[in-house]
Amino acid sequence: MANQTHQELTMSALDLYLKKHYLNKAQFAVACLCKETDIEALIQAQLLAAPSYVVTDNAKILSAVFGEMDAVNTSAGAYFHPANVIWHTQVLQLIDQHGRDAAPAILKENFIRDFIAALTEMHHTTWRLEDCFTADDQPIVSGLMQRAEFSWQHFLLGTFGLCVTHPVSVSAIVRKEILQEKLAHLSDNGNKENFTSAEAKALLPVVDAFAEAAMWFSPAEYPRCSRKRLVDDLRPRLLAAMAA
Repeated sequence: MANQTHQELTMSALDLYLKKHYLNKAQFAVACLCKETDIEALIQAQLLAAPSYVVTDNAKILSAVFGEMDAVNTSAGAYFHPANVIWHTQVLQLIDQHGRDAAPAILKENFIRDFIAALTEMHHTTWRLEDCFTADDQPIVSGLMQRAEFSWQHFLLGTFGLCVTHPVSVSAIVRKEILQEKLAHLSDNGNKENFTSAEAKALLPVVDAFAEAAMWFSPAEYPRCSRKRLVDDLRPRLLAAMAA
């Protein structure tokens, strides 16, 4: 009985999380001033990101990142990040300017262009990706394109609506991704136990920036998420190192 009660409380927290941070399909359509069938058509045409979460009628939640998990006491439906309203507006503008048939290719082209530009900016200000830039700052075109293509596919899957706090632009998406890579590299993916005071002092601002850029993650997936590993578990070790 105790285990059942704990599970019900956890899943109720999941329901609250989704209702607080996401829009179901009906709410999303209202926010976009369109019909649910219009949303579905844009997703099928690769003009709009898929929902980040889908809760089934048999109490399962399908996450764009973590797959299938239990979802007792959670309202069934498809859940979209509110930032998708901004992307929807941009898509309508593309369709108006270039036509429905041409819009998908142009949207992808714009995404990849902006993604590479944002990676380049983050390279100069935050962190060098060894597969994208040489030690003397020269771009590695194949590496940049591979990252951009990979991220485009995850954009369509709804991944960034799950893990980025405000995925309102490509640059916001890239910022979260690069901060995560920097933290993972400098902390052994959050597994490093001991830091010098200087290391901790340098790393804490990166943790804070990543905490701002990354979503909180739902109760169903939090134990396995990057925020737990790179913020909530890592920060106390860094503070302890500075106090030592």
